[in-house]
Amino acid sequence: MFKEESDRLHNNKQSASRRARSSVNISAKSLANLDLVDVLSELCGRFRVAPGRIVLEVTESSAMVDPILSLDLMTRFRVTGFHLSIDDFGTGYSSMVQLVRLPFFEIKVDKSFVMRSQHSNEARAVVKSIIDLGHSLGLLVTAEGIEDLRTFDNLKNLGCDLAQGYFIARPMSGAAMCAWTASRHLEPSAVQL
Repeated sequence: MFKEESDRLHNNKQSASRRARSSVNISAKSLANLDLVDVLSELCGRFRVAPGRIVLEVTESSAMVDPILSLDLMTRFRVTGFHLSIDDFGTGYSSMVQLVRLPFFEIKVDKSFVMRSQHSNEARAVVKSIIDLGHSLGLLVTAEGIEDLRTFDNLKNLGCDLAQGYFIARPMSGAAMCAWTASRHLEPSAVQL
């Protein structure tokens, strides 16, 4: 997956796509691989893609399996220039101390909270708290699972930075995404709120 995304980023000549970032999920098993930073850095060099155009998404739970090893690996990723996103935030068991220690660039509000936020005061409070927490830590905040205009508008009013979900677009191939974004003059992957 990483090779395909790097190749797509390098070969796409469309203006918006040349500035785009591409997100790649990193599994808990991959976080135990100390060579991962070198492998991904080498692939970026081979495909002539700056590491800063790659966002590595790590779930909250996987980052906490071995927090010391995760901190080491993620720090190496950040020093190398990769961006890190904590995915599905709110569903794991990390402490605030761990959240502050790990060098994240983005926090993604889990869709289970986003999708219920229109009908549940508790879910709405969690979403607002995560947005406020992310901003207070200097992180970009992305809401996952936006499926309608009402939810999109609510998240915009709460100050969320980016949106992902079926309301924006269905999953698509890299080539289809490039055409979709070019036709709308948008940045790929997410929509700014």
